[in-house]
Amino acid sequence: MAESVTVERGVDDVNPASDALTAPAVDDPRGALVIANRVGEKIAVRAALAVDGVIEYQGVVGSLLSGSGPGRAIVGADYPQARVDDMSESAPRVSVTVALRWPCAITDVCVEVRAHVADELARLTGIRPSRVDVTVAQIVSRESSSQNKSGFVDLPSPPDDPDDTQGHADDQ
Repeated sequence: MAESVTVERGVDDVNPASDALTAPAVDDPRGALVIANRVGEKIAVRAALAVDGVIEYQGVVGSLLSGSGPGRAIVGADYPQARVDDMSESAPRVSVTVALRWPCAITDVCVEVRAHVADELARLTGIRPSRVDVTVAQIVSRESSSQNKSGFVDLPSPPDDPDDTQGHADDQ
């Protein structure tokens, strides 16, 4: 019978020499860890959104038909999107398609997306991708991006002094 192991949360509590933290052998009856491709895709989408300049963009067709979250549009007008070839490999290939807010340094943002996606996949799954391809599918101005948030429009901020916008009889 296998020993029970109690693991407490927190990096400081982990003992790297512990047998419970080593990967099981191939024929180990305790099982194996399998990470689905969609898990890698969700991590890649969230990592891409964390980069400054990358925006969540949902086109009109995607929002009318699916109303889905990032990376899962039926028609394909929903960004960012990610595709992982095979998370069971030791170094999978990842493709990320993003929408960027204009103005931005497109090349710099793509390099940062590539690095951040690879780092987050390695950090969260222990699997570093062999390559991360980044495609820019949409460039959106600040005005357009504020109108594409699930049918809501961002209103301009109110003036600093509301009395300045009103014509008062006392001032005349």
